[in-house]
Amino acid sequence: MKTKMIGDKKLEQETRTVRWFYHTIPFIILFLSWELLARVIHKPLILPPFSAVAVNAFSPSLAYPLGSTLAFSLLGLLIISLVGLPLGMLMQRFKKADWVINPFFWFLLFALGFGFVTTRITPILILLFELSPLTFILHSILVPILVVALISSYGAKLTAVRVGFLLCWAFQIGGEMTFGTTTVGLGYQLSQYYFLHNTEMVYAIMLIMGFTGLFVDRVLKYEGNVIKRKWRS
Repeated sequence: MKTKMIGDKKLEQETRTVRWFYHTIPFIILFLSWELLARVIHKPLILPPFSAVAVNAFSPSLAYPLGSTLAFSLLGLLIISLVGLPLGMLMQRFKKADWVINPFFWFLLFALGFGFVTTRITPILILLFELSPLTFILHSILVPILVVALISSYGAKLTAVRVGFLLCWAFQIGGEMTFGTTTVGLGYQLSQYYFLHNTEMVYAIMLIMGFTGLFVDRVLKYEGNVIKRKWRS
């Protein structure tokens, strides 16, 4: 029995190593192609070498903006999970609740729309609350709440939370870029470096955005699977 457990653990570790190897393949291809293409065209204002961008991505000056954006994104995730998941569970459990809420939420989602930077409700929020922190917060959570509720109503709670973080992350960065209510955050830094034509820092921030989002998504997926296994056992 003990030998079998050791064998299963070793097999799981080997499988995890192989899986991580396959995960890295597209990144290696992308970054090598990026470096080679940048060296060939030699236009750093359009496409700087990946090596230069990677160095800038570790700049200490980006640590605080990253922490600020990540903290507010996780706060947004907490809010939309506390609101959206119960609504989704309500729709999943009670048919009449689903009949009432589901089409209305889809209507709101199509009416409000969503994008990387703004939603169609943004001008209305600005008219109601002006350019204030409240406008920023509502902009960041309204559409994600609808999406989380609708996805979780089909029983996919883990997927709902992961998509919810994606939306919180995107709307937080988009709000920092456009609303002008904050002078910190990755979105604000991205817009500033864009106007300064500092292409290396623009790409560096995009790298940070991508890898930070990926890391949090993997953590959410792992924790979700752990909770699932505990419930099953």
